[in-house]
Amino acid sequence: MSQSFFKKADDFDDDYGVVEDEDEIKEKEDEQQPVQPLKFADVGDDGVNAYPESGAAVQRETDCSYTVWCSGRIGVNGMLIQIRTMKRQDLMSRIMGFFTPQKDVITFKLELDPGELDSFVMIFGQKKCVVKQHKEMLDLSTTLLRRRTHPSLGCQRGGFALFAEQSEATYAIFEPGVVAILRKYEKAIEHVHISDQYSGQKPPEGETYTRLPEVVRLVQFCLNLDECRDKEAQAELLHLMFYVVDKVRKFRMSKEAKQKADKRRREVEEAFIKTTHQLRQEAAQARREEKTRERKQRLLEEEDPEKQRRLEKLEMKREAKAKQPKMKQLKVKM
Repeated sequence: MSQSFFKKADDFDDDYGVVEDEDEIKEKEDEQQPVQPLKFADVGDDGVNAYPESGAAVQRETDCSYTVWCSGRIGVNGMLIQIRTMKRQDLMSRIMGFFTPQKDVITFKLELDPGELDSFVMIFGQKKCVVKQHKEMLDLSTTLLRRRTHPSLGCQRGGFALFAEQSEATYAIFEPGVVAILRKYEKAIEHVHISDQYSGQKPPEGETYTRLPEVVRLVQFCLNLDECRDKEAQAELLHLMFYVVDKVRKFRMSKEAKQKADKRRREVEEAFIKTTHQLRQEAAQARREEKTRERKQRLLEEEDPEKQRRLEKLEMKREAKAKQPKMKQLKVKM
């Protein structure tokens, strides 16, 4: 009887959750329609659909994940909007939500054109979220080595954290008007990530890249939808986002700061090349040792005494050759 009850409740919650999520996404899309056309020529065109106008702008990835692609803005290659809602499709997720608070999050990823962002990396927002991003994202963990403070960024109880590569960029972005909006919607802003070296997350533990990852110039805004439900808040935050994008496009660092940033990027690249070279050497050594073990194993398993002696003689010659000091041949022109 109890199993039947949970099955019916689960079926009801699944239907209700999908409808609730879709209604919320549709409402969010309708609210942003007056703002987006002013900023992008194409909304919902991902470059794959031959007739983007015939399909819905919001693409459903999963029951709790949606995406929108926008393009056609000066200086911006494109903007990807990712909407991640709470799991409302099953009863267990709803129950777990009481113990582990969940939230609906919308992320705006704006990829800038080449030359539209100077050489700096920065992230600010909710302390817990910023620290997590700093640990997981490759550009943040390799470029930003210390936290910075800004005198005017006095959000409540130290809830905001700031990691910045260049203090010049920090003071240029945090104008009084920007700081006022940040203070007003402190709880709604999960994080803002600005980077000319964005390459995604770090590889998993024990893995590494075989070559330098490709980087893009990115401005990313991540907002908590539960804290900005009204249209006025959403409009202000969207205008703030585009204002920051235009601000970083126009900002140029001093010559000294630019040289420091370029030097830091060269050091990161050299360290990466050194690490990958060492890993390649270790892998080659491991392969050589494995081949040696296989040869010795074949020698031990060989039943023909004559053939075994030949294999042993060849192995001794290999070992003697490996122990010889390597000599470099120099050619002298007379």
